[in-house]
Amino acid sequence: MKKTAVLSLALLAVLALAPFVAAPAQAGDMVTKTGEVIDSACYIQKGAKGEGHKECTKKCADAGIPLALLEDGTNEVIWLTGADHGSANAVLKPYAAQKVTITGTLSERGGAKLMVVEKVEPAS
Repeated sequence: MKKTAVLSLALLAVLALAPFVAAPAQAGDMVTKTGEVIDSACYIQKGAKGEGHKECTKKCADAGIPLALLEDGTNEVIWLTGADHGSANAVLKPYAAQKVTITGTLSERGGAKLMVVEKVEPAS
């Protein structure tokens, strides 16, 4: 088979499979994520998380430090915001240092992830 024919078949195969390949999250994708509610500053600076960091997480939330989700399985940090792009800390503070499932709209740019929280509940 000629080289151009092989390349043409390869290109055709890629184009045929393209609709079935999962794309990374784009702005506006509704998703559900599970993980621990953390305060972004202490986690990024010191790796602080877990039940032993619960009270500090609440204090950081009160001080205006954004709470985030440390996603199970990936250990990626997803910043969380309210529907009006204001703080989601008031909704999330009762879940400080706990595992939750959050449903919302996920956006991603330059490796940073932001989720607009629609629903939060304890993870089962």
